[in-house]
Amino acid sequence: MSISTIISKTDLARRTHYVLEQARRGRTMIVESYGEEQVAILEVLDYRILRAVAAYHAMPPHAAPISDPQMIPRGLDLSEMQQAIAAADDDAQAGWDCALAAYLDGDISLARAAGLLGLSRFELAGRFQRLGLPLQIGEESGTYYPLK
Repeated sequence: MSISTIISKTDLARRTHYVLEQARRGRTMIVESYGEEQVAILEVLDYRILRAVAAYHAMPPHAAPISDPQMIPRGLDLSEMQQAIAAADDDAQAGWDCALAAYLDGDISLARAAGLLGLSRFELAGRFQRLGLPLQIGEESGTYYPLK
């Protein structure tokens, strides 16, 4: 996971621009008050990825190509993702949840998930690495490998 920086509420007030710039660059900023951590500031795409992965792991167990090599990946197209967003009252997080669930199920590749999310494969892989999330490498491997 990326290295986080702990700052005081006073530093946040005095150096807001700096703190936000650091968060945009992938550094998590922890704001503390009187020695207690209060909030974390992180880049919005990292936040969306973490929420989507958490939502996926909160789902009940289900059959998926990643766990059943007999299953054929079903893919995911943009219209399905747009339907998920519309069903969630235009909440963009629903698109992230849909694309990353399809990736984690083994229905689509990392490159396809990245494309649906408007990222490059390398950017999405880099974010997974920085966040300490495992990647699926290899077709039908059913195995997660962290990037080194």
